[in-house]
Amino acid sequence: MRNSTLLLIAALLVLLNACGNKEVKKPEKTLGLNTSIEGDSTLYGLACDGCTDSFLVFLSGKGGDPVTYDIIEARKRQRIIGHPKVGDWVCLIVNGTNKNKADLVIDLDELKGEWVYLEKPEKRQMINGGTAIKMDKEAKAEMDSLIEKLMKPVEIGFALKRSYTAQPIGGQYSRNQNEDSPVIFPVPKRYTEWHIFNGQLVLTERRRNYNDKEASSEEKAKSDTVDILMMIKDSLRIRYKDGTIKGYHRKS
Repeated sequence: MRNSTLLLIAALLVLLNACGNKEVKKPEKTLGLNTSIEGDSTLYGLACDGCTDSFLVFLSGKGGDPVTYDIIEARKRQRIIGHPKVGDWVCLIVNGTNKNKADLVIDLDELKGEWVYLEKPEKRQMINGGTAIKMDKEAKAEMDSLIEKLMKPVEIGFALKRSYTAQPIGGQYSRNQNEDSPVIFPVPKRYTEWHIFNGQLVLTERRRNYNDKEASSEEKAKSDTVDILMMIKDSLRIRYKDGTIKGYHRKS
């Protein structure tokens, strides 16, 4: 066990020293792994000293020497997601015909954070015995005033954290609502994990199924695979499989 720990520390020091003398952040990815899951063609590693708007100097998470990739065409096609800096943990897709070019680069360190958008609650149709509830003028005025206060936009979204974990943002609104509430609050996707697969962002919701008698703790996973269309300092745009494009702003 002690020898394995020493080997891991030694490998990490070699990886960091290869990027030059500038201080870099410790990678979160396990050393020695080139891809996150089987079938993923994405390469993962560090952005090194010498990166420009035209070239990415990349050190693979497997170690070795830094490799310089031409990213001119990728930048023209807006496929440089984020602004890779020395020491950032990044991933890339290599061009199929020219191994010196990258078709896509994503700054994974910049992708982490809290991403939200504003959404208004919906007014609930209050029903009593199959018909809309009738109120006198005073009661209706009070109800309208309450609804107006509740109809303010709320923040909905997700947080992408270290170690590829995720957390929903805005869940407190849905937890507080019930059938007696005059409004229906938006419900966020309850993502618990995230990763990159072949250049796409995969957001996974994993819940325990306690109704399964044979496996009471069985986890049921449901994922959304999205394309990252754009990411700048405070903005993120992604496209879902059904073509829906959603914009987020960085909360922190």
